[in-house]
Order: sequence, then structure tokens, then C-alpha cells
Amino acid sequence: MSELSAEVRVQVARLKNLLIDVARCGAWNSPLGSLPHSELDPMEVQTIWWLKAESLLPVNVLAERLGGIAPPRLSRLLDRLEDAQLVQRERSVRYDRRRVRVRLTEKGRALAEQADTVVQERMARLLMPLEGEQRSALMDLLEGWVEALGGKSRAPELAPSEVAETDTSAANDVEPTAAPRPTHAKLVAITANAA
Repeated sequence: MSELSAEVRVQVARLKNLLIDVARCGAWNSPLGSLPHSELDPMEVQTIWWLKAESLLPVNVLAERLGGIAPPRLSRLLDRLEDAQLVQRERSVRYDRRRVRVRLTEKGRALAEQADTVVQERMARLLMPLEGEQRSALMDLLEGWVEALGGKSRAPELAPSEVAETDTSAANDVEPTAAPRPTHAKLVAITANAA
């Protein structure tokens, strides 16, 4: 940190203090934390929510989305979700059979919709203390921040040849890996609807 300018060090200190204050207000809790479901543990529900958000994910990317979960733990979690018919794993047939991707089943999509409703309500409660223009400014800043970070939060796109190699029944379900980023207008509409 010594190579940073004095201005950047001041901003880092401000950011640290703001994050501490946000945590003290109880707003730092993840909207994905403790999603309610009677039969699944919170990590299983989060897995389903992430798969809804990004459609088809390679196992290693899913592990990152879940906070860097260890491969053996993720494998057991996916086994449970497959047994419950909520997800399905697909192996690359043509190129590398070690490459495994995960997608939701219809039953999993229905459960993900329920989880997403809870997440949107929690996010709306975080945004409601701000006025409309403040919410817009916050969304603009966060979008700019994500772009400046290089949009590394998105799953890698599948090559057309990889999509074509899935079996016919799975190929009919193929959706883009990275869902389009919601526009500011959509986020405001979601917030208004959830309130």
C-alpha cells in the first residue's frame, strides 16, 4: 500500500470505515444468506440461485460463486441436488470429459424463482431508504465499478461447438451462460415491485 498516493490511501480508509458502518447497520449481510427452504440447506439454495442467474456453469466457476467451496464439498452438494432432481451435470463429450457443467432442471428453476423473490425483497429493503435519484446514482456507480473491474463476475461464454455437443434433450434447454446485465430501469422496476 506504500506505493499508493495519499489520495488513494484516504479513499481506502473511507471505504473501510463505510463498509464497517454498513455492517453495523445490518445491511452487509448477503441477500443470498439463509434463503428459506424447508428441505435444503442454505448453500444448496444459493447454488440453485446462482444457476438461475447464470444458466449453465462449469463446476469450477460455480465453486467460485459459492465463495471458493472446496471441490469435494461441492461434489457432495451437487450429488444431493441431483438426487432431488434440481440440477443436472453435463460432461463435455467431444473435447474433455473432465470438464463438467451444471444446469437447473425444471424443478430446480421453479425453486430458484422462489429464492429469487426473497433475494429481490431483501435488496429492495436495502435500497428503499434512498430517494429515487440516490438509488439511480448508486446503481450507476456500481455498474461503473463492475465495468472497471473488468466484469469478472460473469461466467465464461460457451463456445458454439460446446453447445452443439450436448445431447438433443439438453441442447433444447441451452441458454446463454452469462445472462444479460439488468439495466438501471430494470433494477428500479424490480425495487419498486418488491417494495
